[in-house]
Amino acid sequence: MTKPMRRIAAIVATAAMSVALSACTQGHWVYSAPPAAGVQADDGGVKLRNFLIIADAEGKGMLLGAVATRDADIAVEGFTVTPGLHDGSYGKPVTVDFSEEVRKGATIYIDGETTQFSSPDLTPGMLAEVDVTFADGTVVNLDVPVMPSDHPDYQEWWDKYAA
Repeated sequence: MTKPMRRIAAIVATAAMSVALSACTQGHWVYSAPPAAGVQADDGGVKLRNFLIIADAEGKGMLLGAVATRDADIAVEGFTVTPGLHDGSYGKPVTVDFSEEVRKGATIYIDGETTQFSSPDLTPGMLAEVDVTFADGTVVNLDVPVMPSDHPDYQEWWDKYAA
């Protein structure tokens, strides 16, 4: 495992453990509300895990998460991020260029190094709609939390990749 992959795995594990150990789920883990900072979704054998956005007050952001497949090789072809606005509507969609193959039984980690983007509509504390597009035409939609870049859990990650 490469150094960046170990780091994202450690951050994801730390975030999941901190929420799980805080008893916020009161001992009853619910699949639709996992004990992690990000969100998850399944589409057949494809699993999207712990997707979240870290953003600053100026609208600069980075997408984090993981994509795993259990049944077949797949390819992620990109992301579209549409920030949620305070009035309940959505801002202008932003395309995040990204392309990576995921081998059967493997996981790729989206660590923010290559998934940075900017939108004047991106606001920490809000949600953003994220469409994950696959080479076969499948699109999986997630409502992803936008976390502040100065939050202690993300500050080091932000400083490393957003500089």
